Amino acid sequence: MLNVPLLILALALLPAAYAQSSQDQPSPAPASTPERQDQASANRRIHDSISDLLTSDPVLSGAKVQVVVDDHSITLGGSVQSYPQHQRVLQLVSSYERWRKVVDKIQTQ
Repeated sequence: MLNVPLLILALALLPAAYAQSSQDQPSPAPASTPERQDQASANRRIHDSISDLLTSDPVLSGAKVQVVVDDHSITLGGSVQSYPQHQRVLQLVSSYERWRKVVDKIQTQ
């Protein structure tokens, strides 16, 4: 038959055993690996390229579009003055959809 005080003691020590085993886990890889630096550089290039496209397009005069690029997506935010401007932004960025998912959060005023 199982001794109840022994069972209670075992259950009390269980969380401490899990905490100890998680401390024995190897630490995660540093955030600044060569692969991560390459990805960050690619993200910057895409961001700069899209920003240049948007600021140089005469149709987008007066538009205030923010671009955020991460490893998986391009998020477009901010505002445009008309539906045609909104469509123009999406048209210009569509060529990047083969590398990143485009998330449209642009407000049309």
